[in-house]
Amino acid sequence: MSTGTRLPALDGVRGLATLMVLFCHFWFWDVWKGHWWYQVAHSGWLGVDLFFVLSGFLITGILLDTKARPGYFSGFYWRRLLRIFPLYYFSLFLSLASILLIDQRYDKVFDGYDSLSWYFAFIPNIATALKGGWPWQTNWVGLAHLWSLAVEEQFYLLWPLVVLLLPRKGLAWLCGLLLFAGYFFRIWTDDVFGREWSEASYVLPYCRMDGLAAGSLLAVSMRLGWLHFKGWQWDVIRDLTVLAGFATFYMLVAGNSHWRGTFVAIMFMGFVALSLTPDSHVHRWCQAAWLRHIGKYSYALYVFHQMFIMVYWKIFREPLEALGWSLPVVQAIYHVLAFGATYGLARLSWRFIEKPFLDMKDRKKVEG
Repeated sequence: MSTGTRLPALDGVRGLATLMVLFCHFWFWDVWKGHWWYQVAHSGWLGVDLFFVLSGFLITGILLDTKARPGYFSGFYWRRLLRIFPLYYFSLFLSLASILLIDQRYDKVFDGYDSLSWYFAFIPNIATALKGGWPWQTNWVGLAHLWSLAVEEQFYLLWPLVVLLLPRKGLAWLCGLLLFAGYFFRIWTDDVFGREWSEASYVLPYCRMDGLAAGSLLAVSMRLGWLHFKGWQWDVIRDLTVLAGFATFYMLVAGNSHWRGTFVAIMFMGFVALSLTPDSHVHRWCQAAWLRHIGKYSYALYVFHQMFIMVYWKIFREPLEALGWSLPVVQAIYHVLAFGATYGLARLSWRFIEKPFLDMKDRKKVEG
């Protein structure tokens, strides 16, 4: 298997992660709180963990494949800038305009931990941790989910230097250490902030290092020749993925533990590995054209999907409930309409924002 070429199955993994997050956020699950299966039904937020594992795998692979070439740092950061910044800042300006024109909360736009300045500085996760809650913008345009993009950008700041300085085996050992250190980082963070399951332990980058490290470990192991995706190794990967999945399920149903993040990282590391294994069912699923199609537009789908929260509450849910419609029916209809609107925006974003900047990247022949 070539490690330097585009792997179509990973577009399917992106598509799955995106659908998990959209399903979680479009459906307002609080109506079923108190049922034992609530946490499992609401677990689409684990799609963010899958994104972290996939990002660690792809970014570390790119860095390992380009570290001996000229322009290692400049090429990497140029490509990240062209891929992430245009759509991200377009969405922020669009959100700012909607807040000022529709919500008219001028005094809140740049106020303390709720300020949009944290978003423009690409550190909304830091503001969330310091505030101890989610920013007020969630009430209108839904920007709070952008914390995960901030985590990835903060990861990019240091990781290229780490990859450059360490030999591959040393990097593999570091990734393994960070994979299991995530639990202790989260416990320590909760102690510092004085509360169990604090927002800080959910959004700060070092508390998410186990997911990023799991993907990175997979990338290094492939390039060291430790994984061949056949024979007994395939059996071990499959069984480890299933066991980590059962552990995750147990923690979702029976009670939380900060070890959950570690088991989720291991589960998704195995899932990504299986998506690259030609003989596995996971590979065939992730090769599905419709799932890869969703993966192609995953970035814009993720960025835009929370823009319809207030549409649901003020324009959609309240009028239909007043007419006597049941809440599950209202949510199901909204789910379909919100996905359609988000998908339409994602297609426009790809055509007029993302692709033009990606074409700039290709014209400059930046490696990675």
